[in-house]
Amino acid sequence: MPDQYVSRTSNPSQPAAEEISGGGHSPLSPDACILRHVARASRAVVSAYDPALAAFGLTGHQFNLMMTLGNMGPMTVGALADTLGMDASGVPRAIRPLADQGFVGIERGADRRQRLLSLTESGRALLDSATPAWQRVQAELVDAIGASRWTSLMSDLRTVRRAAAGCSTRKGSLAETVK
Repeated sequence: MPDQYVSRTSNPSQPAAEEISGGGHSPLSPDACILRHVARASRAVVSAYDPALAAFGLTGHQFNLMMTLGNMGPMTVGALADTLGMDASGVPRAIRPLADQGFVGIERGADRRQRLLSLTESGRALLDSATPAWQRVQAELVDAIGASRWTSLMSDLRTVRRAAAGCSTRKGSLAETVK
């Protein structure tokens, strides 16, 4: 999906006018909206990975789920949600197509309410075959960003996630925080 904020005639390798102008906006200006910039970056990153992984029948999000299970081993729905920064209610919906195809196994956990998710043998084989495609995109993006800048950005993104997690709107209803 194209980025709705970038001109269709613009050169993707050229920064948009707003990026060239830099810090001329107040942090409270709509042009400096954290949601807008993070969402745009997320859409751009997903659109870089999705075509490479489509050849394996996967989306970037599905690959991320499988890579997490492959690296960390079996996890409960809640643990996977926490690791990926998802709401736990969205995990079953995201996992279902992978489970239906036999790539992710779902078993009862120690607590009957828990579901333990793990990669199956065919899921591991798919992950292994798709990983070189992921690596090519990853290397291209890291090369374009710069390895040290990417390391710094990962730290900055952790700061953004922590700030969002501590935002007053997440601690109660907005109506309660406005009072």
